[in-house]
Amino acid sequence: MEGKYDGNVMHDVSFLKNGVRRSYRKMDEMQGIIVDEYLKTLKDPNTWFRMSFEQKFVADKILADVILNRGFISNQKAKKDFTKFSGLWANVLFHYGIGIENGLKGVIVKNQPELINFVIVENDVVLLDIGGKASKNHDLYSLANRAGILDKNLNLFKYDSDRKLVKNVLQHLTDNIRWAARYPVPNNPSKVFEMDDDVPHVCVYGFHILDVMKPIYGYFRKLQDPNEEYEDYLEEYFKTMEKEVENRIGKAMDEP
Repeated sequence: MEGKYDGNVMHDVSFLKNGVRRSYRKMDEMQGIIVDEYLKTLKDPNTWFRMSFEQKFVADKILADVILNRGFISNQKAKKDFTKFSGLWANVLFHYGIGIENGLKGVIVKNQPELINFVIVENDVVLLDIGGKASKNHDLYSLANRAGILDKNLNLFKYDSDRKLVKNVLQHLTDNIRWAARYPVPNNPSKVFEMDDDVPHVCVYGFHILDVMKPIYGYFRKLQDPNEEYEDYLEEYFKTMEKEVENRIGKAMDEP
């Protein structure tokens, strides 16, 4: 019988063991999968959207449960050392970026399946790319253009200034995927992203980046099979916080 997680790891180790077993089972199944099944999975856009939202969930959890935790923030302020904050934030952006990359590939798979490039060698499949070179080097801006999400006709971003902001955000996320969340230095410092002067820094480097990414993830959800399980962890977190604040205000108002 699978364990039920009660919030305490030591109380329910079986829950974690079952989770690990399922992860290994998933890898074993992929190793033994036949060509036709692999191609079916590859060409299913929901496969990519599902992974996109899994990565977003990881980022949401780190942000909500760790970075926004009052104790963590207070501790960082007291120590006057934000090294841990910077490391966590870089990893939040890494997972958001990987989520967007998967989602963009899902858009291409759904709308432009001819851009899935692969070769079959005997009983194996070699995936070359989805949407060209951009998909192999994590170039989110180029991949977004290939997927068409920045197209004016799509109207996902109404103004040129919005699209320029999205460009800067995607380039910043690309840096986090390529090196910032994984290595102390990039392979080539001359190619590190430099933000455009006329773009507000807070919209790229601060929490406002969440507002910029929201329409992108919203578009992925729109294209995803509506029967797919979906949870916006961060949105639910903020709703809970709003209710908590409202309750505190209400109690304060009731006090004589």
